[in-house]
Amino acid sequence: MKKLLTVCFAALAAFMLACNVQYFEDAEFGDIVFDPSIAVVFGELNYTVSDLFEELNDATAGVTTNAENVVTIVYSEQLQSQSAEEFLQVQDQTFGSSLPAGTSISNPPATTTITISETYEFDLSQRGNEAYDSIFFKGGLFEFTVESDFNANIDFEATFQSLESNGTPLVMSGRLTASNNTFTDTESLANYAGYFHRDKDGNTTSNKFLVNLTYDIEVTPSSSIAAADRIEFNVGMTNTSFERVYGFIDSQELEVSFEIVSFDFFDQFGDGTIQFADPRVSFVFDNSFGFPLGVDFQQIAAITKTGQIINLSGDVINQLNVVARPSLANEGATRTTQIDLTPENSNIDELLNARPKRVIVDVQAASNPNGIPFQYNFVNDQSVLNVGVDIEIPLHLSLDELRAEESMPFTSPEDIDKAKRLLLRLIADNELPMGGLVEIQFLNDQGGIVYTIDEQPVFEAAPLGTNGRTTSSVRTIADIEMESEDIQAIKEATRINLVVKLSTTEVGQGANVKFFDDYQLKFTIAGQLDVELNTNGN
Repeated sequence: MKKLLTVCFAALAAFMLACNVQYFEDAEFGDIVFDPSIAVVFGELNYTVSDLFEELNDATAGVTTNAENVVTIVYSEQLQSQSAEEFLQVQDQTFGSSLPAGTSISNPPATTTITISETYEFDLSQRGNEAYDSIFFKGGLFEFTVESDFNANIDFEATFQSLESNGTPLVMSGRLTASNNTFTDTESLANYAGYFHRDKDGNTTSNKFLVNLTYDIEVTPSSSIAAADRIEFNVGMTNTSFERVYGFIDSQELEVSFEIVSFDFFDQFGDGTIQFADPRVSFVFDNSFGFPLGVDFQQIAAITKTGQIINLSGDVINQLNVVARPSLANEGATRTTQIDLTPENSNIDELLNARPKRVIVDVQAASNPNGIPFQYNFVNDQSVLNVGVDIEIPLHLSLDELRAEESMPFTSPEDIDKAKRLLLRLIADNELPMGGLVEIQFLNDQGGIVYTIDEQPVFEAAPLGTNGRTTSSVRTIADIEMESEDIQAIKEATRINLVVKLSTTEVGQGANVKFFDDYQLKFTIAGQLDVELNTNGN
């Protein structure tokens, strides 16, 4: 878009360079005899629609064409990447119980051994309604502690039926005595699988941890036990990490933190209006987690240069937006879901038409949203959710006196004092459905305007046909003439400020126009210079 401004400056600069009389002395005009008043064609400038918007090609924005060959501005931004460990942490577990003797024996005639055995069923503690069938651990600490009330020797064995390595349950055993009645052992959970899908009766369930505790009490003739004497035990699993988790993880939020998307394209515009007909903001979710996600777009807003906040509204923030997941049979695969914000389901056009300085995106995503059928979940340590945003703004729009300015340095020609009159002719052949009015301001060092070339049409909008394309190229001839006193006024100028007002064809009738990539805008630049000659003919 800046080229619409610099076109005018390029024409003026080319002509002003010709104010040096030497230019004409060196020029060859064929059979034409040298005369200080000659019209010179300086050349042609040809621009396609893509050329006019080429400054948008940077790291995050580009100019391309869509399926209709309409020139399209494209922005891409990676918002968030969420790993399995960031999303899901298995809670620490602590549980325990006691197993009494249940019988009393005092000073038996011979050493007697009593065997006590019990299987215990514990519920895994959870944050919410998680229901784990199995967890394959890659780290963590398992701790088992036993303490005895008996005044006797105890041999015990604890079988942790819910923890297996290579198909074998974890077993811990030891001996307690009256003088050493406490036992503690630890084991790394790496390479252990936790199976929590059966209760102690063998029924299918979830979140159950099974422990079988068996102990033998050795009662000698000189000792005794009471029915209330017991063994107490405690189990702990801490700092766990996993390779895979299966079951149901309930509803948990994924922290897709907000990003700020800058729109430098809008910085060059001032007053006037721009209305995009069909912009599209697409959120792209690449999901390898084994659960669906519900997405909430309520925290999206545009912030304008003046600080006005325009919030996203429309059906898209009220409907259930679901991100698909890979099936259990395709564990390790990635499903891509694209959710589009369009003028049909939101006010995204209003947000972009406000020419935002930035757009704040704070997307909330939660696993297993309400409103969809139950789905079996899985997570492995390679699971990831990548969230990106693609913004496509086709140049299908309307402009109504949209004002743009560009300032650039200016140095007056060396022999400008000799000029009596300057004439610049700019001929535009325009296929674009857009016209421009241009005002040229000459500024001094203090920024004051020393001379102004009044606003005039430099190129006129081409008419539209019934198929949405322009029907013909429109020629516009703009003459800029400066007399001697005007020329003297610009001697003090150090900068030129170009002010352009852009309007599209039939904007007053509410028409939107399309900028196809084969449209061209061609300028032919010619100039004429009248100078004072001295008595030496110079």
